[in-house]
Amino acid sequence: MHEALLITDSLDAENIAQSLNVDNVNEENLVITTKTQDCKIETKVKAVSMATLLNTLDDVIRCQMIAEKTIKNGHC
Repeated sequence: MHEALLITDSLDAENIAQSLNVDNVNEENLVITTKTQDCKIETKVKAVSMATLLNTLDDVIRCQMIAEKTIKNGHC
């Protein structure tokens, strides 16, 4: 199983992490967990294949960018 930890700064870590929590999964082939630590968002991804790991990280980053932009623009 391949594993990665993505740590990013956030304008509103608690709300962004909460919006990403819907993507948390705990399956045999894929595990995704997101939590906050101070003003940072920590997302841990475990996947059986490197391709799945990289694609999942890409998806998480894109979702976080959209959530950050939405909050920054005052849409929440």
